[in-house]
Amino acid sequence: MMAHTKGVYQSTGRDGGFNQFIFLVTSLVLREFKGQYRRAFLGPIWALIKPIGYMMVFIFLRGVFDIKSDGAPFALFTFCALVPWTFFNTALSRCAPSVVSNGMILKKADIPREIFPIATVGIALFDLLISMIVLVGMLVWYEAPAFGWNLIWLPILILLTGLMALGMGFGAALIATVRRDIVFAMPFMMQFWMLASPVMYPLSQVPERWHSIVVINPMVGIIEGFRNVLIHGKAPDMDLLSVSIIVTVVVWVVFLPLYHQMSKYFSDVL
Repeated sequence: MMAHTKGVYQSTGRDGGFNQFIFLVTSLVLREFKGQYRRAFLGPIWALIKPIGYMMVFIFLRGVFDIKSDGAPFALFTFCALVPWTFFNTALSRCAPSVVSNGMILKKADIPREIFPIATVGIALFDLLISMIVLVGMLVWYEAPAFGWNLIWLPILILLTGLMALGMGFGAALIATVRRDIVFAMPFMMQFWMLASPVMYPLSQVPERWHSIVVINPMVGIIEGFRNVLIHGKAPDMDLLSVSIIVTVVVWVVFLPLYHQMSKYFSDVL
């Protein structure tokens, strides 16, 4: 794959165009997707084990702490949040070491450095699609009012989640290329972030004194948007979603130019 990537890209040069860029990203996505499940007995089913496992833990904790679910079936309530959260978590966590893990390709082929975080988010998208199959089954089982005009919001929410993960992923990959500490710290940070997000609990259960702080979290608008669309059959809360959009724009404005500027030194650092 390394030689193939090198040969294909160098045949057109660094300015090979958009089609060449898409081909490189697609090649990396397919290579990594096949590689991560190649020797796994359960294969892509592992993409379901994490959100389902969390859902089972949350169901247990609900019995201990009497967690509300705004009138929705608790299993569906949590899984609707776990689908976008797992996508975001997986994409961002894998973005951090994406440049380092592809260091040999980077050194031997003159390719745009942006393809590594982009390909990583693309791989996480495969896992999202797999978990969506289970989510659709749960929506049918619980007869949720999800199948209507409101579904037009679903690809928008997925796109926003991916863009936010990618924007932050550029920053994480940049830092990890210089300091590996962030790769080790990422699991802890993402666990803390999940607890600070309304994945296991509804936003309505957050104390009023903390509400203005919690809604700054860009994942709040996305998670609540998924629940509104899929469980309640209505549009997302635009006040919450606007926070997610603003944060995503700011992250891209800050991290993409910085990543692009510093990526010219990646080969020297690695």
